[in-house]
Amino acid sequence: MITISACKFGYEKKSVLDIESFHIKEGEHIFLHGKSGSAKSTFLNLLCAVLDPTFGDIEVLGTKLASLSSSQKDRFRADNYGIIFQQFNLLPYLSVEENISLSYRFSKSKSAAKEEIENLLDSLQLFVDLKTPAMKLSLGQQQRVAAARALIGKPKIILADEPTSALDGDTKESFMRVLFNQIEAQNATLIFVSHDKSLASNFNTVYDFAKLNRAFV
Repeated sequence: MITISACKFGYEKKSVLDIESFHIKEGEHIFLHGKSGSAKSTFLNLLCAVLDPTFGDIEVLGTKLASLSSSQKDRFRADNYGIIFQQFNLLPYLSVEENISLSYRFSKSKSAAKEEIENLLDSLQLFVDLKTPAMKLSLGQQQRVAAARALIGKPKIILADEPTSALDGDTKESFMRVLFNQIEAQNATLIFVSHDKSLASNFNTVYDFAKLNRAFV
């Protein structure tokens, strides 16, 4: 599903990412653990073409990301990815439904009826009125809305950037359980990055990002 070859990225003369070879299979659940500042978020941004490598190739679903124009990258990202951000990135004055719908508004292949959104929120154990503004939700509720936004429309690839960093132990365990239930139901590929090694037991493939990224060796 994803092939990375001799991929490098840096700012000016400073190299922050250097990955010789990396492959991710369809349906795989990948956990990348590493310290803050080890370029894990940069890696996810390269995987979804928010950033372009300074050298090397990234191929996703048979498409070389470097071959796409800026608008084609936006469309490819909207059609194929769901992204769960560390800070959730919800728009506070928009409702739950409006925040979730943002993920497929620019996609040709994704769509969702109100019933689908309600069913997804039920599966994530979030029982709130769809018209509730995001700013009125608790932290745990906001996190589930962020997950629903990433999962709606059944994207092929889910990228999760430290999504449990703001959660306490019980909320974290509950979130991981319902997230995996939904991802497995959708047969999505998951790439999850975190500094929290205690989460590793949830995954079938685990990497130490410091060993994968040669720029920090």
